[in-house]
Amino acid sequence: MNIDQLLKESFHLLGLGMGAVFIILILLIGIITLVSKLVPEELPVEAAPTRNSSTPVDNQHIAVIQAAVHKFRKSRGS
Repeated sequence: MNIDQLLKESFHLLGLGMGAVFIILILLIGIITLVSKLVPEELPVEAAPTRNSSTPVDNQHIAVIQAAVHKFRKSRGS
């Protein structure tokens, strides 16, 4: 193959590659636009579950957590 044929083939491949990327990007923009029209802009926010006041607080768990935090801070030196 001479240089003219190689240049011609390389430009052909360049055009095919860039064309494929361009088409994929156009399709992606179209899909994103379509989805943005189908899905509402803001989804309803659910309220955070509230703690049931009838459930007693377990003081032993609180004491264990406080002891672990204290031990961690003491081991770090802060």
